[in-house]
Parts: sequence; structure tokens; C-alpha cells
Amino acid sequence: MPLFFPQEDASDVRRRYKPDVIKGDMDSIRREVLEFYASLGTEIVDKSHDQDTTDLHKCVTYIRDSASGLDKSNQLCVLVVGALGGRFDQEMGNLNVICRFSSMRIVLLSNDSLIHLLPRTYCHEIHIQTSVEGPHCGLIPIGTPSKSSTTTGLQWDLNNTAMEFGGLVSTSNIVKEEKVTVQSDCDLLWTISIKKL
Repeated sequence: MPLFFPQEDASDVRRRYKPDVIKGDMDSIRREVLEFYASLGTEIVDKSHDQDTTDLHKCVTYIRDSASGLDKSNQLCVLVVGALGGRFDQEMGNLNVICRFSSMRIVLLSNDSLIHLLPRTYCHEIHIQTSVEGPHCGLIPIGTPSKSSTTTGLQWDLNNTAMEFGGLVSTSNIVKEEKVTVQSDCDLLWTISIKKL
């Protein structure tokens, strides 16, 4: 966070934007960072005994369980900053999390792109914020091949098009309208480029 506010004292920024909870297996957090936030009252949830799920999986579980009593918990959107652009195995783990929690809207964000899951059970309307995203986009079948995917609003729209790994996937497409619609018989990953400001 201090990088977003270079004119301010880093310690002040860290205190102002402290996390409510740090949860994970604690293998990648420096001890002094953990102690700093613990001293500010951040709850520390050590799940080092659980090596079968990723830290993101652990955190999404915590968010889901914490929001389950809220009236609008099904409208919850989780934004995961820095989820892309690192090690490929970790990126794949993050994609697995958005598939495992398909009933939640989880957005993976990097400096270059945004990804979220489009579950097969809906006709999706995606409203493009042209000042910050696009024009490059893609639709990638995940889990199973798509026998039929249809879009509007793209340079190369799909029209009951079959897609699968080892065959056609819609990458390097271009957003042409401010509203894109997508319908598919399988779950798709929607990805769109982020503009450099």
C-alpha cells in the first residue's frame, strides 16, 4: 500500500490500511510483518497444518463463511489484487479457486488483466469500462469443453461455437461495444486487458 501513497510515511499508510485478518499457512510472510499487524489488532489465523488448499482458498473460505449471515452475501464480490503475473502454478491455483467457489463472484486482477468466471447457468452481460479496460479480451472454457458458446459485442463474436483446449479458444479477441453478452453450455473464464494509465 505505501507504493500507492509515495508522498506519505509508509508506517502511517500501513496503519491506515491494515488488514482485519491474515490467514494462511504463514510460509511466505515475514515474521516482522506478521508481528507488526498483530500488534495493531489484526487477527492472525494460522492454517499451516492445511497444505491441501492454497492461501487464497483459505481466505475465500473465511470471507464466504463470514458473509453467510448477511442478506446480500450472494452478491458479494471478492477482488484479488496481485493474483496474476507470478508463478504459473500459483496462477493455476488461483484459477482453481474461482472454479471451486463458482457461486461467488471472484475477480483476479493484475497490472495487465482481469479474470473472472462466467458460470454456464447464466446469460452474462458484461459492461465494459472503456476508460480502464480493453480492448483485448478472451473467453476460455474451463473444466469441460464447450459445445456451444455465443457472444455479442466482440470483433469476432461466437455463434454457437464449440471451444476446447487442443482446439479453438477465443483469445486475442477485441471488445467492440460497451456491453458484451456471453452464453455458454460450460463455464468460461472471461479475461480482459487493463489499460496502462
